[in-house]
Amino acid sequence: MESDTHSQHTLKKEKPLYLGHRQRLKERFLKAPQALPDYELLELFLGLLYPRKDTKPFAKKLLELHRSLWGVFFRSELFSHWGIVCFHELFRRILIREIRQAPVLNNIDKVIDYAYLSMGHLPKEEFRIFFLNKKYELIQEETLQTGTLDEVALYPRTLMGRCLELNVSNIVLIHNHPSGDPYPSKADIELTRALEAALLPFQVRILDHIIIGKYAAFSFREEGYLGNSPISLHNTSEHQEKAAAREE
Repeated sequence: MESDTHSQHTLKKEKPLYLGHRQRLKERFLKAPQALPDYELLELFLGLLYPRKDTKPFAKKLLELHRSLWGVFFRSELFSHWGIVCFHELFRRILIREIRQAPVLNNIDKVIDYAYLSMGHLPKEEFRIFFLNKKYELIQEETLQTGTLDEVALYPRTLMGRCLELNVSNIVLIHNHPSGDPYPSKADIELTRALEAALLPFQVRILDHIIIGKYAAFSFREEGYLGNSPISLHNTSEHQEKAAAREE
């Protein structure tokens, strides 16, 4: 009897202190989710992935290393965890279904979010195309080319042939920069202009060319880099200011 009592006492004594903290954190979250700072929200989420681990120091370390929740989920060792992969895939499917339900021009923000989920973590550059009909509705999304760490080629003939096969009227070009900087290179700009010229006789318009970086995205359409808009290939100061603002 005395031995049993001692065992129960030992078990109670060895109960991890973080379990009580996690329960209190959960209760705070349920009352006011928006009130939790980033590290506590991340700590609570990590508790679902690692139920037997004190996740508070882990959450703080990840945020310190990767600077934002986005960086934690896309640039850290967490990305290989099956729970995170499942979360990404669920969110990706939700976004693509929402994109299909309305004209893409009304959903550019969701297109960018979708591109982040699909391409933000890739180690090599990829070119993906959203093929759209006359009403700007998504017909199909495809990866047409995979390149290297800092380069990907998309040949006008390849893109033109696919547009004709699908009988599309509009497209959105999307590619990623694994280096992290979404600002277009001279080659990116020249390629976009070449693709515009190649597609023009076939009455296919490039609605946007989106480049996905580490913490920001660059839209050719929003920045006036499509059609006859003036372009400065070398002045990056304005872009750097915008990227810094997004990171904050």
